[in-house]
Amino acid sequence: MGKRKLIPLVLAMVAGTSMAYAAPQYDLGEVIVTATRLEEKTQHVPASVNVVTAEEMKKRPVQNLADALARTTGVYRLPVADGGMSSDVMMRGFGSTETLIMLDGQPLNSGWNSSVDWAVLPTTDIEKIEVVRGAGSSLYGGRAVGGVINIITAKSQEELSGNAILSYGSNKTKRFGLNTKVRKDHWRMGLGYEKRSTDGYVGYYIDKKAAKQNPKKPVTPTHKVDLAQSARDYYIIGSRGEKLNDTETWSFSLGYDFDEDRSLDYAFTRSKHNYDYRNPFTYVHDKDGNPVFGGVWELPDKRILKISPDNYLGNYGVRDMDVHRLQFADRKNQLFAHFGYTNRFNDGFSTSGSAPDIVNTDTLNAWNGKGDFSYYPSKAYNFDIHKNIDLKDHTLTVGYNYNRESFAQTRFDLKHWRNRDTGRSPYEYNGGRGILHALYLQDKWQVADTTDLYLGMRYDRYKKEKGYNNTLQDDGTWKYNNFASGTYAEWSPKVAVEHRFDENNSAFISYGHSFNPPVLYQVYRNSGTVIPNPDLKPETTNTWEVGYKHHDQNLTWDVTLFHAKTKDLVALKPKTVSPRYYYNTDGDLVRRGIELGTRYRFNPNWSAYANYALTDAKVNGSRYYDIPRHLVHFGVQWDAKPWQVLLDNTYVSERQAPDVDTGEYKSEDSYFVTSLSANYEIQEGLVLQGDVYNIFNKKFYASEAARERTYTVSLQYRF
Repeated sequence: MGKRKLIPLVLAMVAGTSMAYAAPQYDLGEVIVTATRLEEKTQHVPASVNVVTAEEMKKRPVQNLADALARTTGVYRLPVADGGMSSDVMMRGFGSTETLIMLDGQPLNSGWNSSVDWAVLPTTDIEKIEVVRGAGSSLYGGRAVGGVINIITAKSQEELSGNAILSYGSNKTKRFGLNTKVRKDHWRMGLGYEKRSTDGYVGYYIDKKAAKQNPKKPVTPTHKVDLAQSARDYYIIGSRGEKLNDTETWSFSLGYDFDEDRSLDYAFTRSKHNYDYRNPFTYVHDKDGNPVFGGVWELPDKRILKISPDNYLGNYGVRDMDVHRLQFADRKNQLFAHFGYTNRFNDGFSTSGSAPDIVNTDTLNAWNGKGDFSYYPSKAYNFDIHKNIDLKDHTLTVGYNYNRESFAQTRFDLKHWRNRDTGRSPYEYNGGRGILHALYLQDKWQVADTTDLYLGMRYDRYKKEKGYNNTLQDDGTWKYNNFASGTYAEWSPKVAVEHRFDENNSAFISYGHSFNPPVLYQVYRNSGTVIPNPDLKPETTNTWEVGYKHHDQNLTWDVTLFHAKTKDLVALKPKTVSPRYYYNTDGDLVRRGIELGTRYRFNPNWSAYANYALTDAKVNGSRYYDIPRHLVHFGVQWDAKPWQVLLDNTYVSERQAPDVDTGEYKSEDSYFVTSLSANYEIQEGLVLQGDVYNIFNKKFYASEAARERTYTVSLQYRF
């Protein structure tokens, strides 16, 4: 048997060992643009991809868009107990700082720390989410290391359309959303509003490290205690209480169609997000049963814990963001331009540095004494223009990209830690910016009737500049530090081959080089114990992939093997003078694994899905435990109008060393969670939905306590 037939046969045999089902939220026949900047079927792009549609999103409760991605192949969504209001996602072991996240092509990664706050993104006005795994720097530059996720908002196709949702769930988790769109002649316009909130999920514990008595300066214990320990062998003294979240999102869009091929679209999204903690509690009580929130506590081994009441007060945070997008498309001439502006104009958190004289849960809730405020707004401008050119067997994509991101952190002393806008005195300023210019070229070459060769290259020139760290000294004067600028260049090549055996089966192999520019706060911020490193260099990653895809009317399955080696991994390192730390490159991280995703429709009523990701991660040759080794999603779906019922299951392996305790605060436990969603169509367009998350009420930790069993009821209307 020839090598050409042997490779897909071996891949098919490997995939055949899995369950013959694939996630119903993915349609391998969808059109995707993000993968190659060309409109292509997902079946025929040389990458591991998924498309999450609006129809699939409405089948289950979605408190933020991380929920919509939670069942995607290779995606780990942190199961924190905050009602799903905020979380991060990991794809192939790459977090949001190493994955490019976009809204209508506009990067959302923060200019401060490169993370993405999923809670501030709209959920009710989404057409689809395109997910591309693997190296993407040849087209998108930095951050596109683990992949690219492009969230695409809906455009009006009718004279009048819209949707509304009203939901209520456990812990007073509420969601209201209303969107409407109109179309008149050449004009299109849309308006939207969404509000999501929760009154809090218990589980945000506090642990403290014990110390030996100093024989030269002994202290007299106020209480003798015997406390449970967390997974890092600290002692759990109580909890910050319940985490409250509140998010509001406003959206506006305006579009004009010059003709059937040319259009100009503007979209604006404003999001305001606040979080807080309420009702702290302690595990220590006095002889009369009164809660104790402070003092010097002595453990059975005579070590002590020094506790202050303000230890029980969590962060009071704010995240407000504007995202502007202006897009021009000339589909006839294949010319596309995008300009975007992301402004995190209010981003930071305050902490208490004091406590009331009389300490209990009520006085801590009401306390508004002195504190500290870390305020770090950031901005990002992005311009991209590219043109696709057809030349016989070649389709060229030629483009230019400009990006500028900056942050400006101010640290304040506050007279009242819950009043961030008044009574504040600055004592530190940090800031800097990065500017990028890039040119990219891709050639899709049809080397045979059934084979396409993709050759891509991007050149990025990145400059970090205007970095500063200014601190207030004890004598009232300021110390000014201005850092020199630095420039570096990166070439990001990519080579991929896609071969179609017939209309249902295809295979691909690819190699891509990608890079991750230094996160600005790691370069320029001074936090006291962590100092700036203006010489920090980028991480680089080389990724190899080979995959096979099958797609027919009832059965779809795909398998991908990948190997990604990251060089010059950035990590927090100690300086020679302890306890000062700084970010610097430190060794290599290798991620390799296999992804399997499949679905099967038994008949018009029943379908099932499953996907599995095995990721073996090693840093400098040793196991890297922060990345789950095994990740499984599977379930069944029953459709019989007016009913639709979905049963979903997720298994995630533990994310810690074998000698670390499980089932404790700060542990990263393995877990298996089952959820049930049911939809009943009352009349056309009006759907009643009920959902039970974590049916069997599994209790586990993902550093924080994870979400236990919750219930949600919602009413959705589309017109």
